[in-house]
Amino acid sequence: MPAHTRTALLLALAASACLKIEDSSSHSADSAAAALGNLGRSDSAAPRSAGIPGDPLADSAMLIRGNPALATQALAQDTAASLITPDSSLAAQPSESDLAALRAALIVPVSGVAPSALHDTYAELRGGTRQHEALDILAPRGTPVVSAANGRVLKLFTSKPGGLMVYAADAGEHYILMYGHLDAYAPGLAEGQPLRQGQPIGVVGTTGNAPANVPHLHFAIARSIDVKQWWKGAPMDPYPLLAPLPRP
Repeated sequence: MPAHTRTALLLALAASACLKIEDSSSHSADSAAAALGNLGRSDSAAPRSAGIPGDPLADSAMLIRGNPALATQALAQDTAASLITPDSSLAAQPSESDLAALRAALIVPVSGVAPSALHDTYAELRGGTRQHEALDILAPRGTPVVSAANGRVLKLFTSKPGGLMVYAADAGEHYILMYGHLDAYAPGLAEGQPLRQGQPIGVVGTTGNAPANVPHLHFAIARSIDVKQWWKGAPMDPYPLLAPLPRP
């Protein structure tokens, strides 16, 4: 093939590739905006991705979600261990009736995730040495995160390890519920706002120290004697409170 013909062909292929990339980027942006629209969010607050089919970040989460060993390996990169300061004044453990009441008040805080799909990550190490003290719930980026219980918003907070976070109290104000690594908050969410169980509060993401290819919610529960100190409490394992009860 003559040199000038080969050059023309390469230029044509390069132009075609550029067009495909532009089309793909446009489709991703439109899909992200549509997903946020379902939460009443403006396009300007859109996450980096919205869990659209073919999104490599969402695909990796779906693959890891069904493989506990792979999930543990991937999430070991997440250095966000407990994001609630332990409170030594709360040494007494809650009673069985207290735990039963809390269990009855909670739902899985990620839309579309069944209790049977959860894997206990509470005792796993983060950063090599620190116990996680939270439950990681994997889901495609942009999946709605909902309030696990009735209650109210205590604090909207951003940190290097946890990214965008929501701290909330339960209805009785005995527990602090923390939601981390959000890509965005739900529209209109504000501190002091009452919450109803199942109300959208944000979307799954990877802000903070979460692995970029493993979108998930970092969900923590802590007992508290003063929820005004939203950063402080006695950590509790959320998994047994959300997982299906064993059959008698």
